[in-house]
Amino acid sequence: MKHLYYNVSFNESKKVGMLDIPEDWQPFPIERSGVPVENIDKLILTLKNGKYADFMFSVGCAYFLSPHLKELFEHYVTDSTLIEFYPVPVVSEQYGDRTYYLLHFTRWCDVRNEKMTSFMPRSKYPARMVLDYEKVCNLSIFNSDSYNIFFLMRDEVRRAIKREKMHIGIAFDPVECSGVPEELQKKGYACANPRKPIWKCLSFPKGKIW
Repeated sequence: MKHLYYNVSFNESKKVGMLDIPEDWQPFPIERSGVPVENIDKLILTLKNGKYADFMFSVGCAYFLSPHLKELFEHYVTDSTLIEFYPVPVVSEQYGDRTYYLLHFTRWCDVRNEKMTSFMPRSKYPARMVLDYEKVCNLSIFNSDSYNIFFLMRDEVRRAIKREKMHIGIAFDPVECSGVPEELQKKGYACANPRKPIWKCLSFPKGKIW
């Protein structure tokens, strides 16, 4: 079965470098969803330990897009008030200097199916994340407070990224979605069903798990 939505994160690769920030840079992290970006006009990044890719991650927990990938994102963004792109220079003695774009979400999106999403005991992170189709059907690239440093995208965006061969360094992990219309299910897209969370079958010691 195919999935309608995917969790997106940086996939460490020997081919892809890391973007480093100046020592003692503030604010740290570089950006937070729902919080205005500060000092971004003063930021200069340095490419280290690898080559450039279209999708890059930085020290300071931020995602940066090449101009080509930024254009693709802009094509699929359905709410222009949700996502901002900030140009940032990147320097590299070996591969030359380039401009990348900081990806920033201006707010958190309410996208969970609260009845079907389950959380590990004493944890704010879900053991099972289930999206609500009615909440996400008009979104292609978005976030959720269930994932602090990840974001989500619709399958058509994922396929476009792969088609354009810009997927190096990107991990796509399927996320369940409830309420998927029958016409999409007929095309092979999975629809989440209620089930007992596995952690309810286990026992845990008292205290914080992580």
